[in-house]
Amino acid sequence: MIAKSALSSALLLTAALGVASAQAADPLITISTGKSGGGYNTIGGRLKSVLAEQDQPAEVLTSAGSLENLNRLADPANPVNVGLAQADALKYYLKDHPGFADKFINLGEIGQECVFIVTGKDSDIRSDSDLQEKGKDRLIAVQSPNSGVAVTWEYMTELEPAFKNTAPAFVDGAEALLQIKSGGKASKIQAVMVVQKPLAKSTEMQVVLENPKDFRLIPVKDWDLNDELPDGSAVYTFEDVTVAEKKWGFDTTVDTICTRGLMLANKEKLTADQRTRLAKIMLLAASRVVGETGK
Repeated sequence: MIAKSALSSALLLTAALGVASAQAADPLITISTGKSGGGYNTIGGRLKSVLAEQDQPAEVLTSAGSLENLNRLADPANPVNVGLAQADALKYYLKDHPGFADKFINLGEIGQECVFIVTGKDSDIRSDSDLQEKGKDRLIAVQSPNSGVAVTWEYMTELEPAFKNTAPAFVDGAEALLQIKSGGKASKIQAVMVVQKPLAKSTEMQVVLENPKDFRLIPVKDWDLNDELPDGSAVYTFEDVTVAEKKWGFDTTVDTICTRGLMLANKEKLTADQRTRLAKIMLLAASRVVGETGK
């Protein structure tokens, strides 16, 4: 039944794009994703495969994350015409680049992205309110300056300025966890932030879930983090998120904020035929690109 459904979807998509396939080849579709092997990079690879079935050449580029993808997408001199980004990163970017609002189109959502903040098990940080305390001289690891994680933290400090009392450290998450484990309360870095799909098996989350005696996830509940995108939808939703099913005999959950991953395109860098192809793919074959559950 699944095979028949997949075949039907493929035939429907092929038929929908059949007329376009007969036309002259369009220029390359260049997709800016994320770090190699990460969730965004995987989605970019799937999109490339589906496009290849329609004789549309595509290239997948790695990047530091959402902000670099948006910069590439908006730059008229850059070949990137499709980019993946978190909804909060888009809102943050449009604040300083309002002109881009008329140039991009949203091809669809690529899954839920949630904020996970990790501390040491013996840390004095037990909730997001502890990160707002003055005079603690704490650091939170947020990967690289152009990552979606760094943008999320910066945006959180705009919505709740007290978060500025904890400064960002541009350090890889795994390296920061090692510092916390070895340094304990003496470590300058006292927290690590990860933004990912709830059940994604990132290195950081695997370390946390496999070492409950060393690390814990803290809740993120500050209501000042509520905000809206230009279309009126929420930038963040407040949710009780499951990060591991039946771990240690029960689900592992945490209260936190979530945003959405988006597939964006610069309509000025694509032909009308390419925009039609991409739109039909995301309407008729989104599960092949995003995954059945967006995980």
